[in-house]
Amino acid sequence: MLSLLVSVLPSTPANTPLRLLALAVLRSYSLIFFSQHRGFAALLLLLSFANPGAGAAGLTAALLAAGGAWLLGFDREVLKTGAYSFNALLVGLALGTFYEPGWAYGLVLLVGALLALLLTVALGGWLGPRGLPPLSVPFLGVIWLLTPAAEQFHALALNERGIYWLNEMYAVGGEPLLQLIHWLNGWQLPLMPDTYLRALSSVFFQDSPLVGLLMALGLLWHSRIAFSLSVVAFLGAYAFGMATGVYQDGAINHYILGANYIMAAVAVGGVFVIPSAASYLWALLSVPVTAVLVAGLGSLLARLGLPAFSLPFCLTSQLFLYVLLLRVDSRWLPLTPIQRYSPERNLYAFTNDRERLQSQLYVHLSLPFLGEWQVTQGYDGAPTHQGEWAQALDFMLLDAEGRSYRGAGQNLADFYCYNKPVLAPADGTVVEVVSHIDDNPVGQVNTRQNWGNTVVLQHAPGLYSKVSHLRPHSSPVKPGDLVRRGELLGACGNSGRSPEPHLHFQVQATPYIGSRTLAYPLAYYLSGPAVRTFQVPAEGESVQNLPLNPLLRLAFELPPGYRLDVCDADNPAAPPQRWEVFTDAYNKTYLYCHRTGAVAYFERSLAAFSFTAFYGDESSWLYLFYRAAYRVLLSYLPGPELPDTFPLTLLRSPVLKWAQDFAAPFVRFVHPTFALRYHGADDPYHPRRLQLSSRAELRYFGRTRVLQTTDIELVHGALAGLRVQLPHQSSPLRLVCQPVA
Repeated sequence: MLSLLVSVLPSTPANTPLRLLALAVLRSYSLIFFSQHRGFAALLLLLSFANPGAGAAGLTAALLAAGGAWLLGFDREVLKTGAYSFNALLVGLALGTFYEPGWAYGLVLLVGALLALLLTVALGGWLGPRGLPPLSVPFLGVIWLLTPAAEQFHALALNERGIYWLNEMYAVGGEPLLQLIHWLNGWQLPLMPDTYLRALSSVFFQDSPLVGLLMALGLLWHSRIAFSLSVVAFLGAYAFGMATGVYQDGAINHYILGANYIMAAVAVGGVFVIPSAASYLWALLSVPVTAVLVAGLGSLLARLGLPAFSLPFCLTSQLFLYVLLLRVDSRWLPLTPIQRYSPERNLYAFTNDRERLQSQLYVHLSLPFLGEWQVTQGYDGAPTHQGEWAQALDFMLLDAEGRSYRGAGQNLADFYCYNKPVLAPADGTVVEVVSHIDDNPVGQVNTRQNWGNTVVLQHAPGLYSKVSHLRPHSSPVKPGDLVRRGELLGACGNSGRSPEPHLHFQVQATPYIGSRTLAYPLAYYLSGPAVRTFQVPAEGESVQNLPLNPLLRLAFELPPGYRLDVCDADNPAAPPQRWEVFTDAYNKTYLYCHRTGAVAYFERSLAAFSFTAFYGDESSWLYLFYRAAYRVLLSYLPGPELPDTFPLTLLRSPVLKWAQDFAAPFVRFVHPTFALRYHGADDPYHPRRLQLSSRAELRYFGRTRVLQTTDIELVHGALAGLRVQLPHQSSPLRLVCQPVA
């Protein structure tokens, strides 16, 4: 059965039921450590057979639960992670450890696996909407039901292999196997490492330093952060036990220092919370809480004849996560937004997305005018942007000498911004319009009707924008109208508290004129020659909207269903790689390579195209395109390079990667960077042909290593070709791209 499971994975088509079930069962093992690492899962599966009876029972229970989940029609993507079957695996390991094989044992195993599946689904459905994972609570529920029930199953016998197992091993392998077992059990390790390794092995109900060592190496292989948290938790538990006198008789029990501490620390310090220095302190704080639960619950449950097993870990983890969900300010100890089943991947994706993908956090607001205007009063500016109205911007048009008017400036028409169009900063609904207030003569103000003529738009629940001091009767909109970004809202005037024509702009959380302001960034704009993304213009800055390029917008549209054949220009006989755009169940868009199975997720906003994640074969040409077009602003901006940052998952040097993984929660010394520049346009205003050049680099310890340079050619609104130069290749790879009808 074991060899069949392992052999199925590489040889079966990706979406067959057999492969799906094999993957679900395999990942059941690694999911115990919050992992989807196949190699780690295979190692754990093998280690479970250090106790052959328990290993076979665990594998059987996992197969039963995965098959049941598939037959009952539960979510295939969740099934594939092992989430439906890992509790059944634990049930099987426990039953195989404590009971003798037989017909009654087989029936109890079948019922236990099915009950574990049902409890997993039910608890997941109840806890999931509350933001909490069920963890191994279903396993505990099954064991607590089966333990007293087993006393009435007279055909079910307790396992006595702990007494006679050496005789059984002698019958299997003779004297050589017996000598090997004696050698392995005869290791003379120092007390602390020996206890740590036995504590790890207790996850699989074993007491073996060898199994614990292999588990520790597998955990290190899977995640340096998870491994370091396990060591921190073990040392913290040992220190707490010494301080409270738990070991005053000199005996250090590996169960007391066991999996509860390690698993709770990994969960709250690196899996469900983004790893950081604060998360390590949070994990350390979980140690004394787990210690109290281990001692208290162990005593209470012993009176009922029930084992505590992983209950302290579950309660500590869920308590520590639930209180974080109730916070108002989540800057410290941010929870993992998308679970990638690796503390490193969670950390690198979170920090990288926070820096570059703010477009997912905000409604994209544009500047509400045409051309280049100057910020004459910014946030917290004097005299009027104070107190509850501090987060607002005033704009005016200035000439080359910095003046806002021509001639003597005695008339409103002398001011450059007067009567200029004021535009909707984003799609929205008109909720308030005031347009009857007269303009003030130059130098006078109307404090009685402070905001003057105003339009308020709603862009999302709890998000409104307001433009004020408009010219009277210039607004063509009325409450209830739907407007698109860039549509006319009115004309710049001098109404309200306005001594000279200017435009007031603010964002607010309520629809009322006079509402307090809300700090909110503008999505994309130019400040001089520099591109600003999701920032607030400062007082004195001259700003304008990013001029979008029609060729770039069309080339990077990539709607679902779009297909592209990519061929090697120097090897026409080589089969093409077809890329196709799909949308997943979460409405996320991605490019899929039919030949290699590689997937590159991307997002397309009004002004930018950005890749967000890559999964699969990194020898695929799609991976080269992912690195080549990592972020493209849809505006032709010849001149300086536009920088960005890759996630640290781009790092491939094992030594450098492991060193950075250990240090990542505290310091970053490796910086994968991206740079793009535009050139080669045949027409700067309406180009039919355009070339982009990008560079992916790795910077560390003052050194820079080029990973890839690429020239991207766009022709008639489509991707036409790539010229990719890799450092280990003498000549570039030339790819030709052809859209498929």
